[in-house]
Amino acid sequence: MSIFQKLNVPCPNCATPVAFDAVHSVNADRRPDLRQAILTGQFQRKECPACGTGFRLDPVFVFNDQRRGQWIAANGVAALADWAEHERAARELFETSYGASAPAVVQAMGRSLKPRLVFGWSALREKIVSAEAGLDDVALELTKLVLMRSAQGAPFEAAVSVRLMSAQPQRLLFGWVRNDDDAVGDLRWIAREAYDEVLAETQRGAEGDWAEALETFEGAYFIDVDRLLVLQDGR
Repeated sequence: MSIFQKLNVPCPNCATPVAFDAVHSVNADRRPDLRQAILTGQFQRKECPACGTGFRLDPVFVFNDQRRGQWIAANGVAALADWAEHERAARELFETSYGASAPAVVQAMGRSLKPRLVFGWSALREKIVSAEAGLDDVALELTKLVLMRSAQGAPFEAAVSVRLMSAQPQRLLFGWVRNDDDAVGDLRWIAREAYDEVLAETQRGAEGDWAEALETFEGAYFIDVDRLLVLQDGR
């Protein structure tokens, strides 16, 4: 089931309390409307009744979609600096929920889920879009590296992440998304075959250009090119 808690959040512009039903967990199988609201960017977003400023709560909840095999621990972008700690917490939560101490039927459900950890709304939306398109998220992140190497004039900075925006049978749309407000800057289409080539390489094993990245992602919950960039920055 989806679990909410009522709370008042001060407007970031005028500090007027705004009432929210803050979510602790989203069950997409029972509430497909919540999944759709995440995709459209409307989930946990409100306007201040006093000044009209629109704002959104940071994601701090678990997204569960049994039908599509997704279990995602979502956190706000500000928590990215402590990704290792949050990954340990997500792993413990998943093991508590679906591990050896859970009933047999629940353990069976857990075996069909792919546990993941994300930071920010755009990262959560991306996981949902990629799962719907049947994309492997490890290969998708490595495809981003190919794109980032070849994209001329696109911004590269800690405050911006490359996200899958849309997936079509023959092509994929990526956007450079500003993390603090999810504003989309540059958009780039690439041929789906570029992803297919990367996927084929990853399936051959951790060799060549992808060896280090594949080793980093092995058994990880936080599958995101940002993880590689954070490591390279020495954090």
